[in-house]
Amino acid sequence: MCPLDWGLGHASRMIPVISLFMDCGANVILGGSGRSGQLLKNTFPKLAYLTIPAPVIRYSSSRFTIPVLLWQLPKMLAWVFREHRTLARIIQHHKVDIVISDNRYGLFNRHVYSIFVTHQLSPVVPALLKWTEYPIYRIIKTIIGRYNECWIPDFADSDNNLTGKLSHRFKLPSNARFIGILSRFTKGSDEIESHTGYDMVAVLSGPEPQISIFEKMILGRLFEKPVNTLIINGMRVAAVNAAPPAGITIVSHLREEEFKKVLIQAREIICRSGYSGIMDLVALGRSALLVPTPGQSEQQYLAKYLGRRKLFDWIKQDKLSSVEFPVKRLPVSTSFPAVVCLDKTDIYRVLQKENHKNCKIPYKES
Repeated sequence: MCPLDWGLGHASRMIPVISLFMDCGANVILGGSGRSGQLLKNTFPKLAYLTIPAPVIRYSSSRFTIPVLLWQLPKMLAWVFREHRTLARIIQHHKVDIVISDNRYGLFNRHVYSIFVTHQLSPVVPALLKWTEYPIYRIIKTIIGRYNECWIPDFADSDNNLTGKLSHRFKLPSNARFIGILSRFTKGSDEIESHTGYDMVAVLSGPEPQISIFEKMILGRLFEKPVNTLIINGMRVAAVNAAPPAGITIVSHLREEEFKKVLIQAREIICRSGYSGIMDLVALGRSALLVPTPGQSEQQYLAKYLGRRKLFDWIKQDKLSSVEFPVKRLPVSTSFPAVVCLDKTDIYRVLQKENHKNCKIPYKES
């Protein structure tokens, strides 16, 4: 199992998948790098972990992120080939049968059964580059064709889904299917939104330098008018060295059950519009104020799309200084199944020997 290391979202949504494979008797090896790799190691301390390096991508401190990313495109492409070669050595040394990659495009190999996880089959780009969207889709579709399966964490319903045109615009690859949302959280029938916790919970995520800018802006508002707030800063060193105001708590990370409890009991939530975080909130039946990362077209699209559907509210980061904390939120729609839609039937199907001639893991009855 190897997720992309752009924030913690790609790793957090792999947690339920890893747990399912372990429950079905598979020997799971974790792969990754950076903070996302550390999250998996912390969550599954008894599992073997392999460092599979990924390029360190820098985002602009302004909204002009696309030119910065285009400048780094050759490095990103080189890393795809590098991780493809790295995987070949891992397969040979560790006798791997199945590889599951979350948005790491080089982790396929003809000697194993490979699965690619993504919700971005049709990326959204800024207006000036709209003409590139279909060619990019064709390139992604070609790469996905190198995998045995593509799992799309969303609902197939064209009118009732969370990703919109990110995965419902063009024809799906022949090996792709919707699997429902992936979240490490499930909300029990006895768990209600009591609002007995913090007045506001701020969940920080994403790459630098924007995550630090986001943190400084939130803290700046709280210094002006303190509110009983918990800031979860994404396993980073705080961007502000001064002691926080009274009533403000800053933590690096929370364990799964504690994190779940905090989100359920919080009066208000503010976070990025990263897709994995959105799935976690929907799984818990919560809404939030979404603040898309400047320059990240996907987050901006998701915030607007989900805002139009009255599932979340959103605001641009440069307007955050005008927001009064805490903010009133919309109730999230209850029309989505608040469960992880993958189950053991899916996992046993992948584990079956017949699925791939080189797959050596035996079938195990449920």
